[in-house]
Amino acid sequence: MSFLLALFLIGSDIPDTTKADRLAPLASFLLPGTGELIRGYKVKGEVFLWTDGLVMAGVAGFGWDAAGKRNAAIYDAEMNAGANPSNRTHKYLAAMESNLSSNDYNLNVTKEARNMYPDDLAKQQEYITANSFVGDDIWSWQTDSLRIAYLNERNNMRRAWQTSQALMGVMLLTRIVSLFDVSFFSPPQGSRFGLETGTDLPGIKLVYRFY
Repeated sequence: MSFLLALFLIGSDIPDTTKADRLAPLASFLLPGTGELIRGYKVKGEVFLWTDGLVMAGVAGFGWDAAGKRNAAIYDAEMNAGANPSNRTHKYLAAMESNLSSNDYNLNVTKEARNMYPDDLAKQQEYITANSFVGDDIWSWQTDSLRIAYLNERNNMRRAWQTSQALMGVMLLTRIVSLFDVSFFSPPQGSRFGLETGTDLPGIKLVYRFY
């Protein structure tokens, strides 16, 4: 017996859909699983809802963890290096990761200025003034091991933040998958999607109805 695979667009014999059925794809994009529940697919809807809930919890949890690790690292810098608690810029906090003191950092800035502007003392001084840390922003780690501990805390912060960002991508993907599922594979209960045996020709037809 031969098998035939056909796609049929059938609409005349299908009951009118409700407004909720028509809005189901949008509902699934806003909150995965709700579109499936609207159309009566309870198991799929609950799977999407639980998955999205867990991913959202992961986004919030890792984001909170990243913020906590950032604050812990700043506290360590204040206590063990005399860092300025009011300066929380990325440049300042990152500079303390690889320099034992602000003097070391400023020395590197001076070298950079001389390399960038070897024949222009005014440009050198302008670069040094713009990029050095002086006054309240000076720091000096008590030991290098304390600096390394600060660096490790900052690395842990970055990993937690990257995980949170990756899970945000999963949240978007889940919404796209749910939208696609509702649009093509979870039609209203009055419609039909599946296999049926042919009546006019021998074989099996894949029947798909949508609006």
